[in-house]
Parts: sequence; structure tokens; C-alpha cells
Amino acid sequence: MDIHNKLKELENSIDEHTIDISDSTLLDFHIKLQYYEFKGYWELLRDLNLKRQSCKTYREKELLVDKYKEFYLSERKMYWRILRNLNDGTAKVLYPDVLKGKEERIYSVLRPSEQFDKSKSIDENLANYMKGRLIKNIRVLNQELFVLNNSPVLYTNTASTFIGPSSVLENRGDQISYKDAYIAASQSSSYSVFYNENTNENTKNALLNILAYFSGKPLFYFTENNNFNSKLSELYEQFELLDMLRLRKKNFFDSRNHEPFYLELPVFKHSNVYLEESQHEMIFELYNASLKQFESLPRCVFLYRVFEYGAAMHYKPIFNPSNYRPEDALNYYVNEIMNHRFIPLYFADYGTYINEENTAMIRKRKAKYINFTTKLKEEVKKIEKEWSSHYYLKNKSIGSIIYTTGRNAAAHGGSGRNNARYDYSTNYKHINNVNIFLELIARYIIEKLNPQLNNIIERRTKYYDRYNKFFEQDKNKFM
Repeated sequence: MDIHNKLKELENSIDEHTIDISDSTLLDFHIKLQYYEFKGYWELLRDLNLKRQSCKTYREKELLVDKYKEFYLSERKMYWRILRNLNDGTAKVLYPDVLKGKEERIYSVLRPSEQFDKSKSIDENLANYMKGRLIKNIRVLNQELFVLNNSPVLYTNTASTFIGPSSVLENRGDQISYKDAYIAASQSSSYSVFYNENTNENTKNALLNILAYFSGKPLFYFTENNNFNSKLSELYEQFELLDMLRLRKKNFFDSRNHEPFYLELPVFKHSNVYLEESQHEMIFELYNASLKQFESLPRCVFLYRVFEYGAAMHYKPIFNPSNYRPEDALNYYVNEIMNHRFIPLYFADYGTYINEENTAMIRKRKAKYINFTTKLKEEVKKIEKEWSSHYYLKNKSIGSIIYTTGRNAAAHGGSGRNNARYDYSTNYKHINNVNIFLELIARYIIEKLNPQLNNIIERRTKYYDRYNKFFEQDKNKFM
């Protein structure tokens, strides 16, 4: 494909002093204004995409990267030239004759724009509106050029394996890259991993596991067995980190009220996220495995494995103890977690509950977002107070309690009556209390070993606005 000469032809065909939408009608004038693009570029980009889709290997697609760069640079250059001419007053916007004398129709399109000023003429307002439109187009092209320069795999990889069990990213336009693989939306509401023939299996798994950490939800790659995929999806969808908070309620097993609060998918600060390589990919695999245990007892065992990795890779290198005791490491982390600023993981507390008859929603407090780790810290303080007055536990250190439960009672079966049991009462809730500590310890260790992740997730709750919509839906359901 001789893209160089085709781009030269396109550039020569563009009038840098005119934005011509005079061929529009009353019906499509606003569309052509809002979605203004150069004629010819879209068709050339379509041909380039078709060429890329026909490529069978990574190498063939890689050869097209420079052609994409040349394409976007050319289009951006022409937008800049017209924007410059608009700014110095040497360019004008041509609109259809049918709209002349119908200023209000034009104003209805321009009025929502921040640049709109009714004291100015239609020509001035149109010029200002198109300046904003061109700047947006240039930003989109800059984004594509950034991708091509920093993560060309987004152009060379192929969608392959689907991801389950549910939504993976808050915004379907997001793309999360790690080494030479990335995860993005694919078909319908599905997400897939995109990779090429050179991609290592460990890279794909690490990317998935890191994303599971951010979302606090178990993720897996679909197999060729659809029946097995369905079983795993149904199983993993039962898991919810917030159950640790629900189990803290004294009357949890007796309550018939349903108090809805749900974990939110994280909002990334940028739509294209490039994760730096981690030297501790295994810890994410261990953590994702813990998310796949939706009951307290097995999750305790799997969370303890994350701690053991951290003890070996973080605690021991720092302190180099001559006589290592897990209890000492656990006591150290129990202190550290209370002062650590965790990567945010929000849940929406609607401030409501559904009555026993499932016929009415009762509001108890104002809906708000709560940081999951902040809430766990509050529970840690309460648990420490409870243990300090317990007839047996009051004489034990926190580290000793966690070690005895997580390493001995939960993981082994030779302790007789001291084995951890599924009694769905005292013992079950005690394991959940231990898990609250282990969850924070696991997250602390992961973030200490991977400081490159600290500034990726948006902390400002104004970017998390879904709970308002959900509350309206739930409220309408019972009206």
C-alpha cells in the first residue's frame, strides 16, 4: 500500500482556509458540525485497517506501524493548519444556504458549547465552535500516536481468549497493557486478551492477575470447554470481597433483610494504561487464587500463602532475622497496614435495605462511596478490641492468633478439636476476622513490592457515579 503518495494527494486536496459543510441539510447539519472530519482520511484508514486484519503474523502487522504513524501525523498536520488559520481569522466555516436567516437553528447547536457567545456573529461562533472540534480531533490523534510510540502491540496483537466471569473494566474504551499483551473490550460485552505469537503465557497470566488485584474480583481465561467455563463463571460470581464486612454483623446469619452495597470496578486515570514490568508476578497469581475461594476457610489458607510470599520477598530481606518466626512478621505487618495509603477500591453504600418481604426499600442514610481498605481498617480496630477481652485470645499477640488460625487450624487437619470448622457461627466468623487482617496484609505486601502501581487508579470519587443510577433503578423497582 503506497500510503505516502495517497496522503500527499489528500493533503493537496484540502482547502486550509475553508471548513465546508454547506452540503448539509436541516437534518444533518448538527451532525456534520459535531463530527467534522476530513474527507478521504476515513476511507484510507479503513483500507489500512483491512490490510492489518488480513495479516496472519505479528511481523506482517509490525510492518504497518510506520504507515499508521505517517497517516496520523498527516491528518494531525492538516487539522493544525486549519486551526491556525481559524485563530488568525483567515479561515471560515461555510454552512448551507437553507440555514441563512435561521440563526436560532444554528444557535441551538452551538449553545451547549463553552465557546458560545450570543453577542458575537454566527460566523464568529461557528469559527470558535470548530476550533474546539479541531482540538478534540487533534487530541484523539495524539492519543493514537502515543500508543504507536509506546505500546505498538495495540496495533499488532490479535484478540484471542475471552475473560470471565463478568465485566473487567469500568470503561469499555480502556486498554490495559503489560509487556506485549493487553486486555480490552472485544465482542458485545466481552473482554479478551490480545497477544501475538511471541507473547509468553506468563505475561498473559500476570496481566490478568494484576487486573484481578485492582478489581478485587476473581478473573480467569476461558477454556475451549464452554460447559466448564459456565461452571467457573457461576462459581466465581458468587465471590465478593464485601462479604467480609457483611459477616462482621452480629445477626448476619439470622437477618432476612438485604442491604445492598456493591464493589465498584476501578476507574483508571488514563484510558490506555501501560503497566510496568513487575519483579513479583507470582504474588498476583497467589492473590487472584485467593479471590477464587468464596468461603472464609479456604480463602484464609490462600491469603496466608500471599503472606508467606511477602515474608520471603519483603520481610526477610528488610530485617534478615537470625531466627525467623511468622508471628513476628505478622505483628510487623499488622502495625504497618494501619498507616499505609492503599490503592483505592471503592464500594457503593446505597444507605438502604430491602425489607423481609422484598417489597420495599427503606433508606437509612445518604448513599456514598467508601474505600474498602479504609473500612477494613475500622474493622481491624474493633476486632483487636474484641480479642483483647476474649477469655483465651486476650493473652495472645495478633500475629500469633493469625498464625495459629491461618497456618495451623485452617491449613491442617491434625489438631483435633482445634481444627477450623464450618460451623457458620463462632468459628466461621473468627476465620473471617483473621481474613480481614490477611486481606490488608496481602494488599500491603503487593503494593510495597510493586510501587509502580500506586498512581494508576483514580482516587477522586466524583469519577465513580454509577451508584446514583443504580439507586434510582432500585427505588423505581419498589414503587
